[in-house]
Amino acid sequence: MVNFDQVWTRHLLLFVVILIIYFVSEARGAWQNSVKAKVVSKLQEHKVDKFPGNQTHSDHFKLLERDGNYLLVGTKNIVYNISLATLQEKKRLEWFSSEDDIKVCRVKGKSEDECQNYIRVLALKSESVLFVCGTNAYKPVCRDYNQTENEYKYVEEHSGEGLCPYDPNHNSTAVFAGPINHRTDGDLYVATVAQFSGADPLIYRKPLRTEQFNLKHLNSPNFVSSLHHEDYVYFFFRETAVEYINCGKTVYSRVARVCTKDKGGPHKYRNRWTSFLKARLNCSVSGEFPFYFDEIQSTSDIIEGFYRGRKSKIIYGVFTTPVNSISGSAVCAFRLDDILETFDGPFKWQEDINSNWLPYQNSKVPEPRPGQCVNDSRTLPEMTLNFIKDHTLMDRAVPAYWSQPLILHTGFGYRYTCITVDPQIETVDGSKYDVLFIGTDTGKVIKAINAASASSDNKVVPVIIEEVIVFQNQAPVTSLLVNNFAFQLKLIVVSKDEIYSIPLHDCERYALTCSECVALQDPYCAWDENRQRCTSAEPRGWLHGKFVQNISHGWDDKCPEDRHSTTSLSVARENGEFLLC
Repeated sequence: MVNFDQVWTRHLLLFVVILIIYFVSEARGAWQNSVKAKVVSKLQEHKVDKFPGNQTHSDHFKLLERDGNYLLVGTKNIVYNISLATLQEKKRLEWFSSEDDIKVCRVKGKSEDECQNYIRVLALKSESVLFVCGTNAYKPVCRDYNQTENEYKYVEEHSGEGLCPYDPNHNSTAVFAGPINHRTDGDLYVATVAQFSGADPLIYRKPLRTEQFNLKHLNSPNFVSSLHHEDYVYFFFRETAVEYINCGKTVYSRVARVCTKDKGGPHKYRNRWTSFLKARLNCSVSGEFPFYFDEIQSTSDIIEGFYRGRKSKIIYGVFTTPVNSISGSAVCAFRLDDILETFDGPFKWQEDINSNWLPYQNSKVPEPRPGQCVNDSRTLPEMTLNFIKDHTLMDRAVPAYWSQPLILHTGFGYRYTCITVDPQIETVDGSKYDVLFIGTDTGKVIKAINAASASSDNKVVPVIIEEVIVFQNQAPVTSLLVNNFAFQLKLIVVSKDEIYSIPLHDCERYALTCSECVALQDPYCAWDENRQRCTSAEPRGWLHGKFVQNISHGWDDKCPEDRHSTTSLSVARENGEFLLC
């Protein structure tokens, strides 16, 4: 029987806590005021390329894999190979489940739509071999295909158990790590769920996997992405937090890593990781009571650039609040060095089932230190292997770079879904900025920067340059990819049923005067004093002419107009295609 008084009380307390957090954070300057987009625009059809896909039913576009100047798209029963420049199809790989597999799937209670072959792993094993895994009517299978100029030729097939989910709705991620050339394949690292019921999550590289049914390793994870860097493969996911279980149930965002040199342990540990560790990702608004964005949705690749006056490698991520709480989304960045430092820090442990989770004393950690790369993991002592079985969680969370979110959105209008980055775009004065493209669940793409990222201060100045309405039917944006092919600066935007290619910028369209152009604070755009128009650097570059641009402030004394009246693009101009806000 539901006690409605208790439910109402809990909701009221939650609302009060949120108000407290908001005002405390405002006082400390950590919570961003509502940042509005400088331009809200609709697409111009003549500047958009579209991939039609299958016209008779939904393609369920899911995976993107770049292959030179082409894009491989994993869908239902098909892998499309399309041109990045034009979105025209070059060739396709069709792979349908057999009638027998479909019949068995239907007998097990699944629908006709579920009993198809959804491509969920797509990777280039070498320059000529494509590795593909599909759900295959709830009987996962993987195949190798040789690719020629005009077609894909089937080579061999083997079980996809542990490599591909049964259920097409389960999130999974995979990456090849290792040399890719004509002679040597890389190793496939996969985070997915095994078994028909999906009750066995795992991070796997043949023959190694995480501990089966061990909640301290994985607890109902939702995998987001995977990255290979130097000696480690990193996995990003959200999961039910085992360290919070004595206080209730909540979801935390995680980064986990395994060593590419890991060969498993001796004897009974031969099929288990000896290097698997995980840590919480802290994307929150600081304050006496921090406000957390706990559910990671997407990450960028590793971006290398200059931030706060020094060279760093960072990863951007999109985070949201739970669907049944105050609706909010955020973009946080994490420095790779901070991730590594967290994994070198203290472990978190629980003495018994009723105890709190506390830092483990470093003096009691066995040597060699668990979770590190070693020359031959098969020689590790029993003490180290026993320790890592039950101590995979790090005590400290990975802090957000800049100590706060870069971009925030609160409200029920939309949520962030995915992110991609055009890194280190050089401006007129030589400064460089990462341009963030953020997808939403209402078919919009948000273009944003941290206008203070080029300074040496630990400061965030969020600027939302543009909000583009891409999908008129408000279909959620599922994937984004920046394409710099032959100066055709395009953003690939993907929904479940559509793929669009749109311009990365449209400087002249949005600004007719010097002040309007500078006020955009768009690293792609500057005012050309010679030609008297707002233009981009491509293809001539900023060196050939006189340009006015000021990303950090959004105004410049070289502009003849009054900066106070145009800095915020307050000269509202609407023509049915865009609105300057």
